[in-house]
Amino acid sequence: MTARRAFTVLELLVAMAILVVLMATCLKWFTATASQRRAAQWRQTALREAANQMERLAAQSWEELSSERAAKLVLSEEARQVLPEAALAIQVTRPADQPDAKQLAVTVRWRPRPETPEAQVRLVAWRFRKKTGA
Repeated sequence: MTARRAFTVLELLVAMAILVVLMATCLKWFTATASQRRAAQWRQTALREAANQMERLAAQSWEELSSERAAKLVLSEEARQVLPEAALAIQVTRPADQPDAKQLAVTVRWRPRPETPEAQVRLVAWRFRKKTGA
């Protein structure tokens, strides 16, 4: 009797089935990883944009700091390119109980996919009028 030297069709089919299952699993993993990386990039870009806008607001003098002036600020070119359907909202409010304070709120919104809800990053800070003379 001679020794068998070739693979049978059944052995090849089993090997191919195992290979297909492994490839499908790897593809799902790579897709999920890419999606998470993209979401992290969007969030990081939005946070950086909100921080930059907040810094611009904080650099303004007390008298210049208003909602009308803040409405003139726009998203950077990078944020518009990276964030899908990006929008910027800035609010400057002056609480009635604290006449020497202004609340600054910067919100950057984007929609990852048309069928998903908006994602957003929001930063809030307080700005107080400097007291003159003690």
